[in-house]
Amino acid sequence: MKTKLSLIALFFTLLLKYSFSQSYNSNFNQFEIKTHYGFTLPHHSLMRYFINNNVAILELNYSIKTDGSKPWQHAWRFPEMGGGYLIGGLGNINVLGFSQSLFWFFGVPIIEKDNFIFKYRIGGGIAYLSEKFDYRANYYNVAIGSHFNAHLHFSIISEYKISNEFPLYLTSGLSYNHFSNGAIETPNLGLNQFSFNIGLKYLYSKFPYNLPKRTVPYVYNKIPEFSVYLASGIKENSTYENKKFTFFSLVADYGYRVSTIRTLGLGINIISDFSLKSQIAEQNLVPNKIDILRIGIHGFQELYFTPDLSMLLQVGTYAFNKFKPSDKTFLVYSKLGLRYTFLERYFVNIVLKTHTTTADYIEFGVGIKIISD
Repeated sequence: MKTKLSLIALFFTLLLKYSFSQSYNSNFNQFEIKTHYGFTLPHHSLMRYFINNNVAILELNYSIKTDGSKPWQHAWRFPEMGGGYLIGGLGNINVLGFSQSLFWFFGVPIIEKDNFIFKYRIGGGIAYLSEKFDYRANYYNVAIGSHFNAHLHFSIISEYKISNEFPLYLTSGLSYNHFSNGAIETPNLGLNQFSFNIGLKYLYSKFPYNLPKRTVPYVYNKIPEFSVYLASGIKENSTYENKKFTFFSLVADYGYRVSTIRTLGLGINIISDFSLKSQIAEQNLVPNKIDILRIGIHGFQELYFTPDLSMLLQVGTYAFNKFKPSDKTFLVYSKLGLRYTFLERYFVNIVLKTHTTTADYIEFGVGIKIISD
């Protein structure tokens, strides 16, 4: 468990270092403080009886507003990249406790004028939840079985400049936060928060901020891309057995760069999941060695934030799968994660795999990308 948390921390440290080391010409530094008020959505009937309060959240952010000095910034309408700290309740202080998280985010303007900005942010990071499931001390918490969890963030934000003489903005919007440990520990129903937020943003720079003009074209390769990566991780099936299993995943994708920021394609995923053996045995069946294998086929999208940092989304189904849950006859899986490419062709991944709304595992992978000439 400590090894996996160290890998998560290392990955997001790399993202923050990468974000803040960009050489922008104007260094438009943004500082924000926000308060949230909202609720935790009980997406499972088991959670309804102990979520009994609304949630209040404090958010602190620092980000850099890009200035158009890099060609890729024009494709995203001069985005912002930064990091945030979030602390708040979860709907029941005695059962769920409160959360603290550090997260990285990428913000894209939809409308940007001199005195008004409308944008969205996506991001993710690491969260610490003060309470977790304990079969003796906290058996009501059937949502989360670990203190450390992944944190996914999405928000829609509007900003209004209060004064033309002072770079202070009134900011408000809607936010979604999701906490999950990716089945590294059970239980893992996950927590979903929806909130309204309001706060202030201060933009600091040695230079006056002016709206950049999209004059520099973003050059990309309009050619096929082939990538292969090997991933691994651990998962837990039962809340009470406290037994963890290892899995390995080999993925091959073939895609085509269709725009300045997007690659679309198809792929195959071969999974060796040692937890399936015990799950098949629980159904009073005799597992064979081949039963730990799953073969999936999927469509995928790779969305490039920068030439080196991208978000990976895969949606597929199984061509081979011996394990059938008792309440399902057809499984669709999806994968969502981040990819960092270095030395032009090598990359590392952190990806969350789910079956509909149920997390299957978090995988850590390394691979290589081959671009056809």
